[in-house]
Amino acid sequence: MWESWASNMVVKVKWFYHPEETKLGKRQSDGKNALYQSCHEDENDVQTISHKCQVVGREHYEQLTRGRRCQD
Repeated sequence: MWESWASNMVVKVKWFYHPEETKLGKRQSDGKNALYQSCHEDENDVQTISHKCQVVGREHYEQLTRGRRCQD
């Protein structure tokens, strides 16, 4: 995150896509909340950010969901 010459706060982001947004589409092996990392990066005004999210690898995600199932 940095301040531009025009005094706007700017952030560089890496794009992730839902399986449905890819050429292959959603596959049976894709998890419920699957995302695919892309090489697409962008610089945006920080005001365009709607919320923060946590992106983890499949193994970590499965550990997290196993923990939640045990608590339910």
